Amino acid sequence: MGEEKSFSVFDPSIRFEHREFYEEIVNELNVIIPVCFYGEAIAISISENATEQDQITELMKRVENFSRQLLQITKKLFDQYYIAKEEQHESILHTTAYNKINTLDRNLLERTCDVRWWALETAFSDCIEFYEKIRQDSGPILHILENVQFQSQAGGQEIAERTDFSISVSESKMLSQITDKLRAFSGLLKDNALKSFISVFKQFCHKFQGREESRKSLEAFLQDLLELDSRISFACYRLEDIKNSYTLYRDLVIADSEGYILANSNSHRRAEVLGTRVNDEDWFIRALNTQNGTEYVAQDICPSKVEEQLSLVYSTAVRENSDERGKVLGAMGIFFDFQGEAGIILDEYMPLTEDGLIQDGCYSMFTSSDGKIIASTDEDILEIGKKAHIPRNNRALADGEQVNTYMAFEGVDSAIFSSRTDGYLEYRGLGWSSHVILPKSHIFADTIQADGFNIEAKELMNSNINPDINKQTYAKIQNDKDDIQLISLNGTIYASKMGNRGDQLGPIFSQITHSSNFITSKMEELLQEMATVELQLNLKTLENFAKQAIDLVDRNLFERSADIRWWSTDEYFWKALSHPSEEEFMKASDRLKVINGSYTMYRNLVLADSSGTIKACSNTELMDELSEIDVSDHIWFQEGSNTSRSSQYAVQDVMDSPLEKDKPRSLIYAGGVRENGAREGKSIGVLGVLFDWDTEAKTILETCLPKDRKGDVIPGSVAVYVNQDFEVIETTGENDFSVGSVLSLPHEVSFLHSGEKVSGLFESNGQKYIYGACRTKGYREYPGLNWVACVLRPISTGA
Repeated sequence: MGEEKSFSVFDPSIRFEHREFYEEIVNELNVIIPVCFYGEAIAISISENATEQDQITELMKRVENFSRQLLQITKKLFDQYYIAKEEQHESILHTTAYNKINTLDRNLLERTCDVRWWALETAFSDCIEFYEKIRQDSGPILHILENVQFQSQAGGQEIAERTDFSISVSESKMLSQITDKLRAFSGLLKDNALKSFISVFKQFCHKFQGREESRKSLEAFLQDLLELDSRISFACYRLEDIKNSYTLYRDLVIADSEGYILANSNSHRRAEVLGTRVNDEDWFIRALNTQNGTEYVAQDICPSKVEEQLSLVYSTAVRENSDERGKVLGAMGIFFDFQGEAGIILDEYMPLTEDGLIQDGCYSMFTSSDGKIIASTDEDILEIGKKAHIPRNNRALADGEQVNTYMAFEGVDSAIFSSRTDGYLEYRGLGWSSHVILPKSHIFADTIQADGFNIEAKELMNSNINPDINKQTYAKIQNDKDDIQLISLNGTIYASKMGNRGDQLGPIFSQITHSSNFITSKMEELLQEMATVELQLNLKTLENFAKQAIDLVDRNLFERSADIRWWSTDEYFWKALSHPSEEEFMKASDRLKVINGSYTMYRNLVLADSSGTIKACSNTELMDELSEIDVSDHIWFQEGSNTSRSSQYAVQDVMDSPLEKDKPRSLIYAGGVRENGAREGKSIGVLGVLFDWDTEAKTILETCLPKDRKGDVIPGSVAVYVNQDFEVIETTGENDFSVGSVLSLPHEVSFLHSGEKVSGLFESNGQKYIYGACRTKGYREYPGLNWVACVLRPISTGA
């Protein structure tokens, strides 16, 4: 822990009430010691012998000694109080800073899966391949037209007779326009340029009366131009489908090997984007150098010609025949809505006003590997692109490191909590850091009183929540109190034996008894307040952990809802269902296997026909077994069949499924497959994806368990997800809260609305717990499944 912390009573963090409290105790202790001195002086005057004097003096010195001990305990008690409060807040805020960067990393891991899979879409490789073919074919066509141009310019009856073709002045201008466009072929990609060119070229072909061979070449080229326009439109259409399913992208683009953009997803910027050349942009250059379809490129925040905002781009190569190991044809770049996503994450877990605004002096930001601000909650104070004005310790972090520092920030004594990414699973991150800045006063702010906790003071004092050092201090105070009272009692008895001589000692021992009772009761009061604060902070921590658990699973399931909407439009699936054959279903299974290879968070993907028979799956070893299962009465199949648009999906909540005999619970997302991959229409089959629910959910829950000051999980703590019926659907404590059991949480949890959280006390199986619970609020357009995350910590060891 480093240098031992301590708090001066004059520290601005110390509450006024506590300063007053401290002064009362010290003043009372300052009364006892002079009283003891006075008692020693009285002993000299009233004692008849040295033995009497020594006995009285010994009693007084023992009281003095206990008083000095109590003074030291009082000072340490305030240290314990504020250090404990600080450490609890530090724990919460370190977790908050880490959760923000970890949430972003989890999100970006999904982007690496997305780009690798989407680049295998056949519409994209077909578009680039056909564009390249037509671009090369334009050379011979240009040669034909240049000959016509030359002959028409040379003029003369002899030439006209030889070519059987003469052109007017207007036709000559048309021809010049056509040849100019063909010489700069990539210019046809610009806004509506290709359609305009096709219109002009079509007119020219109708007028052309040259040699038959040349005429046929021109007409064939015209058909190819129409086909190219169709393929570019279809590539844009497919990119739009992706963007409609995955709403956290601003644009997705396909570029040829020379860096010319052929298609994009954002129709509002299509006029500016198509035909733009990005051959000098890092994401494009590195994408062309990827070795196979499993590799990707992450370009850190920087400008791009594709959009007006700073861009975070993931890219990979588009390959021949959409084969992972095929020849590189071009590149796909996906432009993540980093600013929008970062804004959502940064706003989370920040102190809010009653109006729902982040409190003054509270900030959150992400910084890049070179310390520049890339997103913040207040761009007027934390300007994007500028270096963050925070201590070097908070900037120069190692992977996974967490640091907090106190400094004046914007004129306010503040605490800065920083955490650097350590990646998530195989995604190593981009070296970014998360920072949370709060006024120091926020950490030591007044807390609510102990009313309504339904726990007795003695039970709270002896609970696992109360730190051992506080329990030891409480025991020490009780012992000192008993000892002083015993001394006073013995002194009073001894004085009575002295007769009239002892009358002067009575008031002294009464004062000692009164002062010691006052002091120890005040200290007991402070210790009980400390225990209450520990309880409050722990409840707040559990609420935050519960919110983190439900938010992370919501974000995760948002991705699943996006996946199923896009995958159900894949041509391999609708082709197999439209033209069923063993060969087509084998192709569909191979396609599912490729998807599953990129998206390892699924256990299996299955394709069922309209009758409810499974015809293809990614885990082909199970195909024979699965093909014998009739899924027509399964919720996922029925609801998936009832979808009428590609923007819709179905979900079968966590439950038993015959599709997974070795798993107690399955979570299945489904989407209707429509003929020709249409956006609307009747389903001809259903695609179902079996999410690796228990692995992903347990991983999240385990990160949300409360830890002690050493970073170890507190024994007996449990985190669970429950469905809308409060049935446990995943747990970290199978022995106490098993999957399938019903959790009898307090009624306050039942009344939680979307996104609301609550904490309190809860008893189960003879064990008393504190808990934090939060109900799902969904994420973006994903509404959630009305689940609740609950994190529990035992407050006693039980029987």
